[in-house]
Amino acid sequence: MKHSYKNIFLLSALLIIASCTNSIKSNVTRFHQLPPPSGQSIEVISINPALQQSIEFGTYADIIGEQLGKFGYTPPIGDKSHYVAEISHSIENARGVVVESSSPFSVGVGVGGGSRRGTSVGMGISTSFGSGGRKEEYVNRLQMNIINLATTERVFEGHAENISNNPNLSQTMPFLINAMFENFPGESGATNTVTVKPN
Repeated sequence: MKHSYKNIFLLSALLIIASCTNSIKSNVTRFHQLPPPSGQSIEVISINPALQQSIEFGTYADIIGEQLGKFGYTPPIGDKSHYVAEISHSIENARGVVVESSSPFSVGVGVGGGSRRGTSVGMGISTSFGSGGRKEEYVNRLQMNIINLATTERVFEGHAENISNNPNLSQTMPFLINAMFENFPGESGATNTVTVKPN
């Protein structure tokens, strides 16, 4: 949230790029013991300290901070905050998932890498008109943990994942963020498929 001014132009460009992209389906899983917000402050930080000063991360943090604000949370005042939202994001080639686009419609299934919560499976559907060829598939992931700084306990864990043939994470990140905040905080322990369309 501290990046809101220096990243305003990058944020606008990111949203414009996303608006040119077709709707994307993401699988979202959330676990939480999050009390209803009543004006608590929250700071958005990167799980990887090396990315905290990254302009790219700052742009994503602004979007996440804006979403949190819609649900009643406020930016931190100085160094004091009730909560911290830890964010990680990644993109990787879906191992062995190459779609032969000889027909207008194709389906790809990929298995994500191991994590502390185990492996994940995703499915993507793409269309291709006019020419054949091979399209690489990419797994895009967003993880968000919310920690109560007074108790140091996690009160929210969520991850969103989708598969696309776009190797540029910045163009799919707004869709992952919007999917993460669909009906936030959501039903604890449930996995939902969320379709996000450009604004």
